Amino acid sequence: MDHLVAHVRGLDRDALAALIAARPDAAAWPEPRTLTDLAQRLGAVHSVQRALGRVNRAGLQVAEAMAALGGVATEERLSQLLDVDDVELFAETLATLSALALVVRAEDGSLVLVAPLRLLAEPLGLGVRLGGVLPLLTIDRLRAIAQLWVPSPARRKDDVVEQVLAAVADPARVREVVAGLPPDVRELLHGLAWNGPRAATFDRSYHWCVERGLLTQISWDYVELPGEIGLALRGPDYRAPFSVPQPSPVSGVVSAEDLIAAGTAAVTQTLADTERLLEFCERTPLATTKAGRVTVRETKRAEKAVGGAFGALLPVVLAAGLLGTSEGDVTLTERADAWRDAEPASRLATLAAGWWESPDDVVLRHRLVSYLASLPEGARADDVDAVAAVLSWRHPIAVAPTPVDQETVAARAAVALSEAERFGAVALGAATPVAHVLASGVLDGLVAAAGVLVPEPVAVVTFQSDLSAVVGGVPAGWLAALLDGVAEREAAGAASIWRFSPAGVRGALDRGVDADALLAELAQVATGDLPQALEYLVRDVARRHGHVRVAPAASVVCADDEALLAELVAMKSLQALRLRAVAPTVLVSAADPDETLAALRAAGYAPTGLTEGGGAMVERQVRRRASAPQPWTPHSENPPPDAEALTDRLLSAQEATATAATATAATATAAAARDAAADPAARRAAARGSAARESADPWVGAPRTAAEARADLAARHPDLVVSRQTDTLTPHEREILLDAIETGAAIRIDYVSATGRNTSRVIEKAELTGDAVIAWCHLRTAERMFVLSRIQGVEPA
Repeated sequence: MDHLVAHVRGLDRDALAALIAARPDAAAWPEPRTLTDLAQRLGAVHSVQRALGRVNRAGLQVAEAMAALGGVATEERLSQLLDVDDVELFAETLATLSALALVVRAEDGSLVLVAPLRLLAEPLGLGVRLGGVLPLLTIDRLRAIAQLWVPSPARRKDDVVEQVLAAVADPARVREVVAGLPPDVRELLHGLAWNGPRAATFDRSYHWCVERGLLTQISWDYVELPGEIGLALRGPDYRAPFSVPQPSPVSGVVSAEDLIAAGTAAVTQTLADTERLLEFCERTPLATTKAGRVTVRETKRAEKAVGGAFGALLPVVLAAGLLGTSEGDVTLTERADAWRDAEPASRLATLAAGWWESPDDVVLRHRLVSYLASLPEGARADDVDAVAAVLSWRHPIAVAPTPVDQETVAARAAVALSEAERFGAVALGAATPVAHVLASGVLDGLVAAAGVLVPEPVAVVTFQSDLSAVVGGVPAGWLAALLDGVAEREAAGAASIWRFSPAGVRGALDRGVDADALLAELAQVATGDLPQALEYLVRDVARRHGHVRVAPAASVVCADDEALLAELVAMKSLQALRLRAVAPTVLVSAADPDETLAALRAAGYAPTGLTEGGGAMVERQVRRRASAPQPWTPHSENPPPDAEALTDRLLSAQEATATAATATAATATAAAARDAAADPAARRAAARGSAARESADPWVGAPRTAAEARADLAARHPDLVVSRQTDTLTPHEREILLDAIETGAAIRIDYVSATGRNTSRVIEKAELTGDAVIAWCHLRTAERMFVLSRIQGVEPA
């Protein structure tokens, strides 16, 4: 951490602003107040993990080699370990790691790896280094190990550790020692050096190696070869991998005309498939499991009706909000109705945005489209394996972080490329205008980009004598709605076909459409005269429409006494039920059974309820229960920090701190000079008092670290520390906090973590330590440290 702090403090303004822009999470709110605070955030594990996502495979290999060397190495030693053929790439990689503050330079010019990366698991297939193991052993055990490495072990524990570490740090010395061991031990150690650092303890040779520090016992039945020994046994000719960039996958150039034509064909089919999916789900919603997934049976049924595009369209349509789950079924949402009425370009933009944000393999999708969009205009990259190799090298953490992901990245890239072609982001292996808008991150221009691919909507229909209607191209939204309301769509794509039937016409009449008005609307959009068969069909269905009528009845009231039913119909207090006689002993009510029963009972009658089968209904008391409240989960969206402004504030704070330190030193010097010029008797009395204090307190006059000084200030003046460190608290809140520190009472605090996450904690038994409090946290059921400057609110628990 000291090297990272020195590195941050040594940056000039431009370099510091670039670092904050490259690592915005380290400057998240609450923003760091000093450069030391910024360096601490840069060295946090979560921040380092995010920074690794910006490093290519060569950078990861350099970091892994540095970890294998213990985190500190000269540039020459690192270059010797890596199989560096491209010196320029090696220099660029080091510059990138330095710009991200993952690798910094010490005062002597050596490279230092940031602390969390030194803990990489098995770097280069090597085990934990002895430097982290030996200090934990007893002095007797250390001396036994040192007998193998040094001729005369020291007496002090720290000296013995230094002797052993210095010996194993010399690869030639390690090989020399191992060469003098028994053959079975040499074979064992060389096998672990090349084939993995761990092994099960099978025979006495393992225990013999553990006793001499050649192996470390990591569990009761497993041992591990230390990293220093494993790297030395691989020999001076061993080279760690250092990958060069993959060749460009560009295989040619696509003309603008061919690009638009291919994209238009693909998105036209996609819009048609989406229409069919929505129509299918509206007609027969998809059943889901308890986990919310569409059942296998429903999936097969939908694929048979919609086609093979169902599997790719369903998650996108769900992400776009066109489908949703209601009472265990997947059905249309209100947004789907607006989508149907929108223009084709807007419809495609909605689908493209939903696909872009769909959670399935979203990182690979974004990296793929962004890479294709970064290529020259019209550049064609249709070799999926080559594209996958480039993405794996450029974004190894994001695209292929594990060996399994590395094996499947080509197949996943093929799926992502197929989806990109389906939704208009890619055509013929080249990026379309839709891809450029998606890659920019600003989706405001997505409708305009989609309009380049979607043809002009068609507003005319060709009606044929076989009662079919054909629209060549993408129909306008209002035209599709008109035809969907009166006919059934049979095909969609480059051309859409509807088929008229008595059921479709009857459905239009059921919705209140007049037969003459319907024929007039169809005639307005027809390319010619309406076929006679269509007119006959509409008028014949209209002639028979309404011969049988159905009236609504929410419930039925029955009684054997006709006079009683007549009384109910005439009673004013029951007028809201709108009772109407349909038979001498039967009334129908406009209210549901429960409301009807309640009204009759309120009027002084004693009715009983009947089931649908006519049997007596047994009423049970309904227990009302409220829904359990959802636990509050704080969430904050932190905008990217203003790197330039934050840099100026940090540099100003550093300058102010230096100025204050200089002024304090000058004041102390002046005070000492005044004391020297004072009365000799007073000076001797002050000296005697100082000597007395020194004899009473051995720590007086001793040099103190900054941490000791802060702890001393906190112990002597807790109110001063709290007032200085809690700028955001009111005086009343500071009093509550001070009272909790003095009495140990429980309080509730609003706290902002180092990552900028807002939390609410109940703490008790708080103790002030420097500029933080250590208290028992009820949420974590453990002791936690809370920095005072990050406490945003305090109230009694």
